[in-house]
Amino acid sequence: MIRTEQLTPHTMMFHVQGQFDSQAARELSFSIFHSDHLGFKTFLCNLNRALLLDACATDQLALIGEGLRNKGKTWRVIGPPSSIGNQLILRTTFPYLFQAHWN
Repeated sequence: MIRTEQLTPHTMMFHVQGQFDSQAARELSFSIFHSDHLGFKTFLCNLNRALLLDACATDQLALIGEGLRNKGKTWRVIGPPSSIGNQLILRTTFPYLFQAHWN
């Protein structure tokens, strides 16, 4: 199941819940395509509640990110399950995270 949440006027977050297979990936693609046409510029995909990601789904995430970046949009994947984290990090660019400075 894909749930959407508008965070700012130009930012949309997509929450993936349950099994993330090729059908769910297609649903996510259509939702992002629709949001892109509505003028959103930043797209976040929250995988914290995703139970299972198959190879087709991870490939689709990479294609979504590549397509959005080619259009000048921002794409981020949040909280991939640890078993596939390396695959997503290799295929998705993340901004450099600055280390916290404690006083």
